[in-house]
Amino acid sequence: MEKTYCSYHPTKPALWYCEGCDAAFCPDCVTRRELGGYRKKTMYLCPKCGSVVSCLPVQNLIEPFWNRLPRFFAYPFTTTVVVFMLVLSLFMTLFSAPGLVSGIIQMLLFGVLLKYCFAVLRQTARGDMLPPDIDEHTIADDFIIVAKYWLLGVVFLAAGMVCLTVCTRLSLGIGITAGMGLFAACIVGLLLLLPAEVIVLATSGRLLSAINPAVSLRMAIRMGSSYLLMNFFLIFLYLAPGTLGYFLRPYSQGFISTFLLALANCYYSVVAHHLMGYVILQNHDTIGYEVDIEEQNVCAARGDRLDDTSSGVLNAVNILIKEGKHSEAAELIREETRGNITNPELAERYHQLLKITQKDRDMLEHAQRYLEMLTRAGSMDAAKNVYLECVAADPSFNPRAQVLFKIARSFSEGGNSRAALESYNRFIQNSPEDPLAPKAYFLAANVFYEKMLSPEKAVKTLKRLMRKFPDSEIIPYAEKFLRRIEQHV
Repeated sequence: MEKTYCSYHPTKPALWYCEGCDAAFCPDCVTRRELGGYRKKTMYLCPKCGSVVSCLPVQNLIEPFWNRLPRFFAYPFTTTVVVFMLVLSLFMTLFSAPGLVSGIIQMLLFGVLLKYCFAVLRQTARGDMLPPDIDEHTIADDFIIVAKYWLLGVVFLAAGMVCLTVCTRLSLGIGITAGMGLFAACIVGLLLLLPAEVIVLATSGRLLSAINPAVSLRMAIRMGSSYLLMNFFLIFLYLAPGTLGYFLRPYSQGFISTFLLALANCYYSVVAHHLMGYVILQNHDTIGYEVDIEEQNVCAARGDRLDDTSSGVLNAVNILIKEGKHSEAAELIREETRGNITNPELAERYHQLLKITQKDRDMLEHAQRYLEMLTRAGSMDAAKNVYLECVAADPSFNPRAQVLFKIARSFSEGGNSRAALESYNRFIQNSPEDPLAPKAYFLAANVFYEKMLSPEKAVKTLKRLMRKFPDSEIIPYAEKFLRRIEQHV
């Protein structure tokens, strides 16, 4: 299926389409409106005309599984799943000794693992990329699926034995080499078909359909190359625990080796079923598996951040900007927010739009609040740029005292001594009674002496500080600094 991409983000697949505007939208562009009621639902609207948009197939947004392989291996690393695997591996190790009771307990523990793995597979196939919770529903409910899984394994072993018997008899006529080659081919075919059987069992719940070679083969053919590539990675996942045990055996014996092998089996089983579930999701339209997932699950499947702006203003603004309608975009922000902008990205857009449209008065008014937002968030580079733009537009621009002090200090720390001195001077002139004024004098003197190599101006600034604020707690430091300067002059 050919992908449809967002009209305003050409590299992002779209999930909605507006027929009236003939435009497609990704989750970052569409406008959302929360509906009330017992079951909260979200209405998705076109950011251009406000009409309800239609959903494109989820398949359009799901990326191929080979593009997200690292995320498969990171999938089990949540606190709940790690604790579950550790506890399960510990009990498997404790009851690993030969015996009837130990064998029964081992089967039950392995059944718990398989039950959770099936929950992983099914939840992933629905588009939910978070591991299932470890609860009674996940572990105990519908345990019959584990019995079907075991029966599927029994049928697989029986088919292998039949192949061995038939190939052994045929080897009497065609030769032992040809017979064993035929047997190897049969086993490879059974192994290639096994994941399709598991997928059929998971999607339909019917064991007879899963063991029917025609059904499983048809499933594998529909998936095409993605099925073969999945098999390639599954082989490594199935072989990984045994390979790990082989390399660990010379270095660890007994309990530790058994525990690590059990833990590896748990880990790789969860990863393998997560992979199979994602392949179902990726090919759900091809194999006829219905998927009804919510937007946040689709975005999680892609690893995207869902942009949650309550009014959808930012989405509409971005589209107007891409269409070159800067004045309309600024007016939309003004009307929708009434000056109360709390979203940093929207505040940045508004500042840039006011600058582009040369609305200096509005820009300076907005900058007062925007600079507070930036300094509060620690975004000092952006704050300094906005401050310089405002001073260039109006030399008398004066932000709030504490904001200006932080900007001046950031200029000094960043090596822009002239801007730092200008900012400290603006602060002192406009806020002479502010509690931070003595510190502004002291820091300005430090810039004169350390950065500008002007001890005379530093001395003059320090003496003015001591004259204006004789009772300030910073006076002892100023006197010490003054003596140090005078000793070197």
